[in-house]
Amino acid sequence: MTVRKHQYFYTYDTVGSFLRPEKLKQAYDQVDSGEISPEEFTEIQHDATKELVKKEIAHGLHVVSDGEYNRKNFFIDFLADLKGVKVVPDGFKLNFSGQELVDDGLKLAGKIEYNPEHRFFTDYEFLQSITPAGVQAKVTIPAPTPLLFEGDFAVISNYRDFYASREEYLTDILKIYQQTVAHFYELGLRYLQLDDPWLLGVTLPIAGMQGNENGARVEKLENEIVSLIQQIIETAPDDMIIATHICRGNFHSASLGGGTYASITNILQQLPYDAFFMEYDDMQADGDFEPLARIHRAQPQAVFVLGLVTTKSPQLEAKQNLQHKILQAMDVVPLHNLSLSPQCGFASTKEGNDLNEKQQWDKIDLVVQTARDTWKTDACRFD
Repeated sequence: MTVRKHQYFYTYDTVGSFLRPEKLKQAYDQVDSGEISPEEFTEIQHDATKELVKKEIAHGLHVVSDGEYNRKNFFIDFLADLKGVKVVPDGFKLNFSGQELVDDGLKLAGKIEYNPEHRFFTDYEFLQSITPAGVQAKVTIPAPTPLLFEGDFAVISNYRDFYASREEYLTDILKIYQQTVAHFYELGLRYLQLDDPWLLGVTLPIAGMQGNENGARVEKLENEIVSLIQQIIETAPDDMIIATHICRGNFHSASLGGGTYASITNILQQLPYDAFFMEYDDMQADGDFEPLARIHRAQPQAVFVLGLVTTKSPQLEAKQNLQHKILQAMDVVPLHNLSLSPQCGFASTKEGNDLNEKQQWDKIDLVVQTARDTWKTDACRFD
């Protein structure tokens, strides 16, 4: 495994998604029903994205995203636009602490392939066109992990209809991601984030599986995840930041659940990411910072972006409490390898979390000011 050079220099950042304005929320339904055309929807989306980027910069962010305004769901829209994937309306359901998420499901209509005309490429080109010099644009896409699950957590369950072997299926997934990363780079992208909340569900038992059978399933899945992500990162250009975000899911301020980072440390320490965005807004559920020490020993170049500011509620954290937690993290990892962010996006789905726009930006301001006071610099650590 190749260890990448240290290149993530930001002392504060965001996970990527922001609350959608009401006009954009309405436009998602209007374009689906035919009330407005796709071109009219794109115009509404672009106008909203322009305003968002202006606000991100005004609030001190040196890394901007399009807020994931180009999608209704943080991962389904990317996978749905790959070749060979068919959308199943209302075919995806998950229970988030009593709240049911119902969204489009996915199934294969043939072998899964890279799409050189994927609309995320066009969306990135627009984002880059409105991002001023000196500001970094980043794009978020799902990690390949959800494509690997079978049983209870399967996102695509019928791959065996088109593949003679699991290995053949994994080979096509790898090709898709390698080609996608390469094309983003050709378009000018230098910061790509692979969102991977599924990792915390890897060790959860599947219904009907027990003991050694489930243990063998988990080990096989872990090996597949590590192999795929290692190869994706190792073939990415050296000057492209490749980050990941790992959490328990996020829908209407509710979480899906899963293990702690301690339960997947053996996976994380094998993944040569430049930055790990990790939620730590509820340390009773998330666990302590000890797993960071093990990952740091294996991946000394990696920065841990501590998600200490919750996006699930409007209550504003005290800056002193955030700095105290950063000091606790420094007991196991040098400050040079730490950064600060909200714990998750503000809207992993179009519905968004239970706070308003002002409260969202108050959270961003808190992250920015806390980081500046802690690292004694604006946005970048200087080597």
